[in-house]
This record gives sequence, C-alpha cells and structure tokens, in this order.
Amino acid sequence: MVELRSGRQDRALLLIVWGLTLVVLVLGVLTLSPILLVWGVIGLPAAVALGYVHVRDTRRQAGSQGATPGRPAAGGHEDGLEDGIEEESSR
Repeated sequence: MVELRSGRQDRALLLIVWGLTLVVLVLGVLTLSPILLVWGVIGLPAAVALGYVHVRDTRRQAGSQGATPGRPAAGGHEDGLEDGIEEESSR
C-alpha cells in the first residue's frame, strides 16, 4: 500500500490555506459580512485539521524515516521490486 507523506510543497499550500482563512475571517469581522464570517468559520477548523495532519506526517517521516518495525521503508520493498503505481505511471 502506498503511504501518503507531507512534503515541502504541502507546507506552502498549508500556509496559503491558513493565510486565506485568516484574511477571509478578518475581512468578515471588519465588514460584518455574514458570508465571509461563515466561510472563515468553516475554513478555520479545516486549516487546523490540515495543520494537524501535516505535522503528524512530517514528524513520523523525520523520526522514523517512514519505516515501521517489521515493514520496509516507504521507498523500498523486501523483495526489491518497484512500487506498482510508479511502474505503471512510468510507462
């Protein structure tokens, strides 16, 4: 099974999501616009959840280098074969 991992480009997207959420929330408060307030309130928990997932994935990747006991690292397999998805996408 392919593991999903957060990388540097995901950090940039996460910062953009946080920035846009805060801008919408601040504009909603300043202009008292209900729709901006709603979008800001919806975006805030989403940004928190994305931040939690990103921190969890990057900590696990940095701490254990993607390997768990009894399982090979994310990039390799015990039998030395390449990942099937990568193999199909390179055809």
